Amino acid sequence: MTHKLTAWILMCIALFCCGTLYAQEQEPVDEASLFSFDEEVLFGDEFGGIEYIEESETGTAVRNFLTTEKVRIGGIYTGSLTPSWMWKDLDSPSFDLFSADSSLGVDLGVKVFFDARPDEETRFYGAVKSSWPFAENTSLFELFADRSWNDQLFFRFGKHTVKWGVGYFWSPADVINISQIDVSDPTAQREGPISLRLHVPILKTQQNIWAYALLDEKSSSGIPSPEDIALAFKYEFLLDTYEIGIGTFYQHGKAPKAMVTATGSVWRLNVFGEVVLGWGSDKYWVDSLESGVSTSQDDEGLYVSLTAGFSYQDTPNNISCMFQYFYNGEGYSFGKRENLLGSDADVLTLNSAIPTDTEELEALSGLLYQSGMHYIGIYMGKDKLFSEKVSVGLLSITNLMDLSGILQPSVSYTFFEGFTASLTPSFAWSTDLLWGMGDYGEYVLLYGGPSVTVGFKIGLGSGNF
Repeated sequence: MTHKLTAWILMCIALFCCGTLYAQEQEPVDEASLFSFDEEVLFGDEFGGIEYIEESETGTAVRNFLTTEKVRIGGIYTGSLTPSWMWKDLDSPSFDLFSADSSLGVDLGVKVFFDARPDEETRFYGAVKSSWPFAENTSLFELFADRSWNDQLFFRFGKHTVKWGVGYFWSPADVINISQIDVSDPTAQREGPISLRLHVPILKTQQNIWAYALLDEKSSSGIPSPEDIALAFKYEFLLDTYEIGIGTFYQHGKAPKAMVTATGSVWRLNVFGEVVLGWGSDKYWVDSLESGVSTSQDDEGLYVSLTAGFSYQDTPNNISCMFQYFYNGEGYSFGKRENLLGSDADVLTLNSAIPTDTEELEALSGLLYQSGMHYIGIYMGKDKLFSEKVSVGLLSITNLMDLSGILQPSVSYTFFEGFTASLTPSFAWSTDLLWGMGDYGEYVLLYGGPSVTVGFKIGLGSGNF
């Protein structure tokens, strides 16, 4: 890392993150809680389902809760503008502070849902999501029906987000949901597949069985067939104060996987972990870049990925912290990636023609993003710093394999409900010290080189209805 870039980082951290080490971000809107209701609450809890309640002249409390005479309609609206400026080549003699690349981000979107419960054993739910530009970003995000039998078997069929992994920044155990976690917005609800789900709470115990038949929406032929259906099973139980999940995933033509997840608490820390075992890998690997992108796959051999972390909440002082380590068993070894990058870096910086083959694109993407084997994610934040209206935070994502990462401090001010302004500088950094790969580090390649981006976001009218 150059001295000039180091000075930039230190200066901006001092300006924008004073007090961050004692800090917590504003509580984010959890779309999952707004739009994807907890099926355990709807049709039975994890401790054995809904208990029998005596009938009265007005019906049971459960029936009154689980039935509605009208269809409930609601949603969430988001609206913000984010002008930003990016500086690159900070160590260049020709660097000009007034020659930044500028852009304007527009976040204008809405998510509308309906929720109908004609009787206590039936529920219909759907959600449409749309954002600007609307013609390209309008889709049916969720649509499913819930049915139950005798408070013992609970069925769901349709498209919905699946609760499978327990990770925050990364979740290798979640092999079901279509979209990946965005490390810059890890709490955002992700898109799920079309599936048939069976939930069996084991009565009088604290155990659950989940079974899924999943429709592959990315079938190579474009037309799903019975052979494309994936199967997933999970068994959940309590071990002392820890909730343990043991699951499997199988689909013809893909690497079978088994996983174990765990959540619990130690002292005042909420801890979590995942271990995933796969026989073979679905990843396309880059073998050579010397004459185009040469790829291959490995359908044999054991691949292990795991993650562990903790979160800490000090509610009286509005402080929160999050830490997670991720071992990516399908990442490139240090020597392999170094040799590939040294052979033809122009391909990676997209100075040459972009490959049109899907496998080549997927392989190249895997060499550019999440290509390492060891990662650390950290978040620290504080609400109500010096004032009820001020919040600060610091996000850090680091690839330990090549010593590159993203550092993102932030400070926000709420003028009144629905009107918030925030300043968020972002640093894409790398170093060639120790085992660092310098300009070939993952995050500087993604951003086109070491860079500083300053974004000023104005939130206008966001809220739920």
